[in-house]
Amino acid sequence: MCRRSQCIPLGRNAADSRDFSRIWTSPPSSAGARPMPEGIVLKCFDMLIKLKLITMRGLILLIGGLVGWGLVQLLNGFLGISLDGRYDPYLSMGLGLGAGFGLAAKLMLPLTTGHRAPFLMKQGLAGLLLGGVLGLLAFALSQALLGFDLPVATGRIVSFVLLGTSVGVLIRGMDWNSSKMPLSYPLLGTFGGLLGGLVFESLLLIQADGPIHAVGALAVGFALFTCLVPWHVTRAKSALRVLNGVQSGEVFLLDQKSEILGYGETNDFVLRDHREVSIRHARFLNAPDKCEVWNLSEGDPVQVNFRPAQNQPVKAGDIISIGSAQLQLIRI
Repeated sequence: MCRRSQCIPLGRNAADSRDFSRIWTSPPSSAGARPMPEGIVLKCFDMLIKLKLITMRGLILLIGGLVGWGLVQLLNGFLGISLDGRYDPYLSMGLGLGAGFGLAAKLMLPLTTGHRAPFLMKQGLAGLLLGGVLGLLAFALSQALLGFDLPVATGRIVSFVLLGTSVGVLIRGMDWNSSKMPLSYPLLGTFGGLLGGLVFESLLLIQADGPIHAVGALAVGFALFTCLVPWHVTRAKSALRVLNGVQSGEVFLLDQKSEILGYGETNDFVLRDHREVSIRHARFLNAPDKCEVWNLSEGDPVQVNFRPAQNQPVKAGDIISIGSAQLQLIRI
């Protein structure tokens, strides 16, 4: 049984003589031991891919909660000195938490899709500004609702619901390119905000101020993670695994109807440091039961199993060559 690194075809002849759907095989067993079934190995590999992405994106949201609470403390200190205490600390909490979660929302996907540092910095700055404004509006609106004789606790929960909706919008906007539900991120963010608001309000019953607020910010981040991340990662049925170059081993989830790949920073997936890759080189049309690759580059063709292709269905195990980059379609 071949080792995994030996099963990657190196040229056209290899493509003609190999079954690309069987590139991933179980490792050789020791003498006298029964080989591990290939299906179990593949299933474990698929679970590790999704677990890694869930963990990374979850940590980003949790860090966003901590950053947000740190910004709240900075704002309270600054406004307390400059305005001599004449400000609403609840609004500063909305501004700080909104900025922190906005930062996390704008970076959650680009950090796992190959984007470079300058683009990440722009996205992070946009997330801080937009998130801060949306958080401030969310908390201000909940304050306005108190004029209708609503309980204070209800107003606080409403503010976190609106904050969760804002985070969902910032992650991918009104996601009309979704293969499942176009409003999935805003809707799930709303549920995450509701859950986070309930937890935050419950913590306030234990302790009115102090470190419990930092725990509450983490709880809101965890609630948003629980509602937003696992569903979007586990729903993906196909992915692209990079086989060579500096991104070797990275996995790009195909969880949208259409995904564009190239070296341009506005693409869904970015291929770095590969020769002959165009700004927008290939489009992957994804459906639950099939996947197609379309060539978007005029000068450099896309190859499927080392044969030129324009618009061609691809199946699990196929090798897609984009310039000098080689990717493999896998089912997860």
